Amino acid sequence: MKLSKRFQAFTRLIQSPMAKEHYAYFQPIDRSFGTEVEVHGQRLIMAGSNDYLGLTHDPRVQEAAIQAIKRWGTGPGGSRFLSGNMTLHEELEARLAAFVGKKHVVVHTTGFLTNLGAISSLMQKDDVILFDKENHASIQEGCNNTGARIMYFEHNSRDSAERRLAQARESHPDSVCFLITEGVFSMSGDVANMPELIKIKRANPDLVFYLDDAHGLGVLGRGRGTAQHFGVAQDVDFIMGTFSKAMASTGGFIASDHEDALTYVKNNSKTLIFSAALAAANAATVLECLNILEAEPERVDRLWEITRKIRTGYREIGLEFGDNESPIIPIYVGDEFKALRISKELFKRGVFALPAIYPAVPKGKALIRTAYMSTHTDAQLDVVLTALGELAREFGIRVQDTQAAQAPVRDDNAGAMAAASS
Repeated sequence: MKLSKRFQAFTRLIQSPMAKEHYAYFQPIDRSFGTEVEVHGQRLIMAGSNDYLGLTHDPRVQEAAIQAIKRWGTGPGGSRFLSGNMTLHEELEARLAAFVGKKHVVVHTTGFLTNLGAISSLMQKDDVILFDKENHASIQEGCNNTGARIMYFEHNSRDSAERRLAQARESHPDSVCFLITEGVFSMSGDVANMPELIKIKRANPDLVFYLDDAHGLGVLGRGRGTAQHFGVAQDVDFIMGTFSKAMASTGGFIASDHEDALTYVKNNSKTLIFSAALAAANAATVLECLNILEAEPERVDRLWEITRKIRTGYREIGLEFGDNESPIIPIYVGDEFKALRISKELFKRGVFALPAIYPAVPKGKALIRTAYMSTHTDAQLDVVLTALGELAREFGIRVQDTQAAQAPVRDDNAGAMAAASS
């Protein structure tokens, strides 16, 4: 098929009148105020941001970025490998290592590139990877790039992971085995069952444990991440994190006590040595966020206070939502078209929250992905809850609505015949 025809069907699909009316993505945010954004001249409460601590608009963070630009300029001038390795990068790596409880860190330009580069460097085609079925696409891409055998285990299941490990040991006894999981899963908001998964590691010391903590950093463990939250940092071989969530920036890192392994990553990761370095403003932003987080742990407390309030509100409305321990609270809708319509109606009511539909989630499992920030006010949260309450009734997405729809239809004639025959 010619390239000119390859994408026509997809283009026609998203440009159809119905799709145009309900297309929810790539919204043009004209201005951000942190907990609110301006889209098409309308000011909306942001209920779908990963800026969990609300630090993107903190004056101290912005000033740190400004001063870094004045000292190092707006761009890095090249890759860290050849021309862009600033002392700021090395300072950031040292601070991050101490913060997450590891000895060494290598910083990349984005979280996706961190997973892609680190996993591709650490794992080889003769290895076996035990892979949680709900892991992020960046982890999947990194694993696919290695050529290693990928063995999927049921989401957050120790039993399933142990069975997979036993199968790997039997069929590939000489292979290095890796177990990869997220700390906080980006769509469901589920927190990894670390106490149980770490039992597998302790029973099999040569199992290599890789934790993607993109959504755990700044949120769990007083901000130090999922491994610290559960007190198992010493058992995790590699901790990956990003700056684009609670750290109010962009970029990513891989942390470990294995110095030789990270030296290899630093000199082999193609996404590091063939990409421009992290800009100075981004690195300085993260450093200032670490300063604030260490000095003001109450920011994390406020985040959890808000999370509890929202969960209570969702429960009172009757929504079916993710029962997890994170600020990511998906509202389950099911039907993709209904999810798109609800998102559009939320916009009309002053709330920015987008749907996740296939292929981001399985078909028929569409959801509205909501996530909250420590800087949201109670008044803003009340606006969101009021809007969701109205739409939940209108679109029939409350638990009581779905239960009523699933209830068997009573057949009075059949009941009468049964009574007569008795």
